[in-house]
Amino acid sequence: MSTTPTQARTLLLTFFGPFPGVPVNPTVALAEGAVRALNTARPDLRVVARELPVSYDGSSTALRAALQEVQPDALISLGVAVGRDVVSLEQVAINLDSAGIEDNDGDRRCDEPIVPDGREAYFSSLPVRASYERLRAAGEPVEISYTAGTYVCNHVFYEGQRISRELGLSIPAGFVHVPATRADGEETTEGVELTAHRDAGGVVRDEQGVPQLPESTVVRIIAEVASGTLPVLD
Repeated sequence: MSTTPTQARTLLLTFFGPFPGVPVNPTVALAEGAVRALNTARPDLRVVARELPVSYDGSSTALRAALQEVQPDALISLGVAVGRDVVSLEQVAINLDSAGIEDNDGDRRCDEPIVPDGREAYFSSLPVRASYERLRAAGEPVEISYTAGTYVCNHVFYEGQRISRELGLSIPAGFVHVPATRADGEETTEGVELTAHRDAGGVVRDEQGVPQLPESTVVRIIAEVASGTLPVLD
C-alpha cells in the first residue's frame, strides 16, 4: 500500500480466541493492550486488531478478508505457546498442518500441506533480528524462534505471507508467539488450567504450572516490534 508522509500508515494486528487446552487466550487482552499503547505512543499509526478463528480453513478466509479490507502497511499476528517463558519472534513458517489436537471446527490434520504445491516455507519479513537485538539490549524477555509449531499459528503465519503476496501487498508480515501471562503485580494466575501442546508451539515442562510473564511486559514488547516494523516517517 502506498502512502505519503501526511497519511497514517496502518498495522493489522491479529489474535486468537480459545482453543483446546487454552480456555482463555491471552492474545485477546494483549492485542487490546497493544492497540492502546500504540494509540498513545504512535498517533501516526492506525492499528486495526482482528480476531481470527482457531480454524485451519476459517483463519485463511478471515485473514484474506481482513487484508483485502484493511489494506495494511504491515501485518503482525499473535498466538500463544503455553510453556514458553519469553516472547518469541518467529522466523520461519512451514507449509504443513499437523497437530494432535483438533481446531475449533473439529478438524484434526496430520502431515497435510497448507497449500498443495505451495512454497515449502516463508521467512518472516518483519525486522526480526533488529527487533530482537534492540529488545534484548533493553533487558526484555525475547527470543528468535525457528519453529511456530504445526497448528493454526503456523498456518496463519504461512498464510499471511502467501495471501499478502497474492493480493499484491508488498508489506512486512510475521508472527509473534507469546507465553501465558498474568496480571501486573500477581505472581501467578490461579484457576485457569492451560495445556501445553508441542504442535501449537508449546513447551511441555516437568514441573508444576506454566511460566507466565506480566501482561504489561508482553504488551510493551509487541508495541516495540510494531514500532520497529513501521518506524516514524521523516
